[in-house]
Formats: sequence, C-alpha cells, structure tokens
Amino acid sequence: MLDAPIGKQAIGVLVGSALLVVCAVAVSWRLAAPPAPVAVPTAGPSSALSGPPPRVPAPTVAKRPPAASVPAAPTAAAASGLERKAFRLEMENAQLRRRLDDMLNWILANVRGTYPLPESQMANLKIDPVDKDMAVSADLAQLLRLNEKEIERLDTAFLGTRSVLQELGSENIAVQQPADNQLVLNIPPYPEQGQAVRDELYEELKKTLGPARFDRFLQVAEPALEARLDYFGQADRTVEFETVQDAASGDSQLFVRDERVVPSKADPLRQDIVAFEQIVTELPEEYYAYWNWLPDYVTRFARSN
Repeated sequence: MLDAPIGKQAIGVLVGSALLVVCAVAVSWRLAAPPAPVAVPTAGPSSALSGPPPRVPAPTVAKRPPAASVPAAPTAAAASGLERKAFRLEMENAQLRRRLDDMLNWILANVRGTYPLPESQMANLKIDPVDKDMAVSADLAQLLRLNEKEIERLDTAFLGTRSVLQELGSENIAVQQPADNQLVLNIPPYPEQGQAVRDELYEELKKTLGPARFDRFLQVAEPALEARLDYFGQADRTVEFETVQDAASGDSQLFVRDERVVPSKADPLRQDIVAFEQIVTELPEEYYAYWNWLPDYVTRFARSN
C-alpha cells in the first residue's frame, strides 16, 4: 500500500526535473542566438521619421581685396569745365567785393555816428582824407571826431605838404611837344626829398591826433592820401595835354592823360602804373601848378579865361 504513493512522487519529481531541464535548454538557446536585425527606415518622402539631410558646410573661399581704382586722366572737356568753374568763382568773388564796398560806403553815408562799425570791418573801410581843395574831408572829421582846432591844424599840414611837393617836382620837370597841339610834361621821382616831407607830415598828424587816432588814420586813409600827394615823390609822372575837336559840335576840347609809375609795396621788383584820362572843357585846378610850362592852347581852357 505504501509503494504506490512513493512511486507517484518519484514520477512527479522526474517530470518536474525534465521540465526544468527543457526550460534551461530553451533559455540558453535563446541567449546564444544572434539578435534579429532591426529595420532602419530608409530616407524617402513616405517615411514619417525622415528629416532634411544634414547640411555640409561649403568650403570657405578667401575673398580677394578689391583692386585699387586708378583715376582716369582728365579729359579736355573736364579741364575746360574746371576752367569755366574757376572763372565763374572769380567773377562771383569780384561781385561780392563790390557789394562789400557798396555796403561800407552806404554805412558811412547813412549811419554816421549812429552805430560804431565792428573792428573787423574797419580794416576794409577806405576814405578820402581830403577834398578837392586839400582840406580835411567831412568823412575824416566824422570818423576821427575832430574838433575845430584839430581840423585847422590838419588843413594847414595838408596844404603845406602839397605846396612843398609841387616845388620839388618842378625842379627837374621836362617838357616835350610831339605835335603843334600836344604837350607832354615829365616829372621824375624825388624819393629822398619826398620821404623827408612825408616824415614831417606824419609827425604833425601824430601830434595832432594822438597814437590811437593816428593809427586809425593810416588804416583807412593812407592810400588815398599818398595818391593825392603824388606818392611823396616815389612816382615817375607823365602828364599829356592835347587839344581835340568834339565830333558832334565841333567845339574845341582838352584831352588830359595823367600817368604815374609807382614802385610796388608788395614786390620791390615790380612797378604799378596808375593812369587817368579825361576830356574836359575846363583845365583842372591841380595842373595850375605847372602854369609856367603850359602853352597858350592849354591855358586858354583855364577857368579865368
């Protein structure tokens, strides 16, 4: 009775052992087998996981620096255009200078003593210090605020200086008569005597005006004063007189040409020529000083005749 259960138990143990062996073999076989290949999705438009192909950076190419541009040679047309532009600028500059002179003269004539001129404009202001009779001009008296005593002293100085210079110029005067109705007077320079007269006049002006007003006088009036006083003997002067007939009326007239050759202050090697020409029916008073050298056909145009 006892052998049957023991046999069943033994059979159960053997079956269990066999199952364990089978499972162990199956597991070892699975572990020893190579893994199944995994499908890799191919790149294509239908693949949901496909993306844009990776970008490959383009090879860097070194850029060459731009070649230096060489300016083209100016053509004849361009040169002509530059010349026209330079000429136009020069003309505009001349117009501006004339406008400046007109403005300063207008200020002097219309705003006397009302508004003082700026110092920068005073350097451009030029006035005539004397009138036709060599007396102090109204412009100079207004600008320097001269009183009656100062005006009297300056009048005496200007008139006396002109008389002395005329005497010096007449000492070596030369007379030529190229034609019957033509006379030429040549008054050679006398620089040393003229410089002495100039120094004496300027000393008198400085004592009368004082240093400040004397410097202002030289700044605005010296060029005009030199011209009125024959450049203090520095000029080689030639005066030509000729009687002519008026083409319309047939009346006799007097042609006068007054020329002065003056050494340039800017360049000692250069000479400036200042000349005036006029046709008159009355002899200008400034030539009365040369009365003794004038023939009858010139003196008959004098005012007294």
